[in-house]
This record gives sequence, structure tokens and C-alpha cells, in this order.
Amino acid sequence: MASTNNPELPTFHHLNNSQSQRILWFLEELGIEYNLVCHTRVESRAPSELKNVHFMGKAPVLVTSDNMPIAESSAILGYLIDTYDKEGKFTAEDHVRDESLTSFAGSSIGTIGMIELIFDVVAEKSPWPLSILLGGVKSNVHNNFTGPEYATQFEYLEKELTDEWFNGKNLGRSDVMLSWPMDLLAAKKYVDFEKYPKILQWRKKVQEREAWKRSIEKGNGYDLENM
Repeated sequence: MASTNNPELPTFHHLNNSQSQRILWFLEELGIEYNLVCHTRVESRAPSELKNVHFMGKAPVLVTSDNMPIAESSAILGYLIDTYDKEGKFTAEDHVRDESLTSFAGSSIGTIGMIELIFDVVAEKSPWPLSILLGGVKSNVHNNFTGPEYATQFEYLEKELTDEWFNGKNLGRSDVMLSWPMDLLAAKKYVDFEKYPKILQWRKKVQEREAWKRSIEKGNGYDLENM
């Protein structure tokens, strides 16, 4: 439940059409009060005003109630769970496995997705006939590099999803972290999710959660298809 301008509450700086949506979702899952500041992309980039919040000028950023800015999704999630999950609702059932999947979301599958997105954006924004040439390069990158990587990564995740959630019986940090790369790959159609029924069902369960729906309503846009 978002509040506004209360210095005693944590403040979340959110950017539209970005991975910070997963943090906004988790704040709603926690059910805590927080200040919400929504920032809007400028020519597909984070606005300069975010430099006033954190040196890197990126989102998400959570500013704690004692005015400490925390960047990086996994670090923010770790802080939120340690600080506010008093009942252990989102505690990892297997800490080593949870850490592995959380890191996988940010480094392995997240990195490959961003590589393809960069090629996509550059090809789309380049003038003709350069856009045609870059489009061919993008196709080669997908067919020979990112596509095969996705296949391996998704086979791994499909096998890892042995319970209702990646965390186990309850939603956890690894689920929240994985939501962003999954959303990006689905929106851009980089991966055919129909080939991975357990992951497909997992995504549906995420989007059916009331906290997820509230986070979409409170944010300022989550259009990854056209980002």
C-alpha cells in the first residue's frame, strides 16, 4: 500500500517499462506502507533526475527510512525480506538454491535478454538502409547465439520448477527476480513459452496475484513489447 511524502517510510523510485516493476510488485506483496515516486523514460532511457537519487541514475532504487539508497533488484529484495518479512512468508526454503536462481535471473538469463534487446532497439531506431543490415545481424545473433542459449536456460528452469513456485511451496525472492526476464522475453517473443508448460503456468499465477495487479495499477506503465 503506497503512501506519499512520509519521511518515516521507505521511498521507492520506480521507472516505467522496466525491471523495477518486480520490486513494486513485491512491495505490494509485503503489504507495507511506502512512498512511491514514478519516473518516466526519456527517449527510452532513465531520466536524469534519478542521478539525484543514486549515483548510477538507474531504477529501481529504494531509499530506506534512514535515507540510505539501495540499488540493484536482488539487493533491494534482500533488504525488504530481512527488514519487513517478520513472519518469514517469503523466506527461502533452500537458501543455496534460492541464491543460485536469484543470481541466474540477474546474470545468465537476464544478460542474454538484454543483449538481444539492445540489438532490437539499435536495429529499430537506425535509419534505412542501415536498419535492414542491422536487422539481419539481429536475426543471426538470435539464431546462432541467444536462441540456443534460451533453449538451454529454459530447459533448466522448467526442470527446476518442481513445486508451485521456484522458491518451493511459497513465493520467494527467486520468483520475483525471474519475473522481469520472463516478462521481457514473452513480450518480445524471443522465446516460445508454449514449449515450457510449467513456466507458462507459473507466469499465469504471478499475473493472477492481487499484489501484481495492484502494482500494475500503481505504476506508470509496463509495456515491454514497445519499449
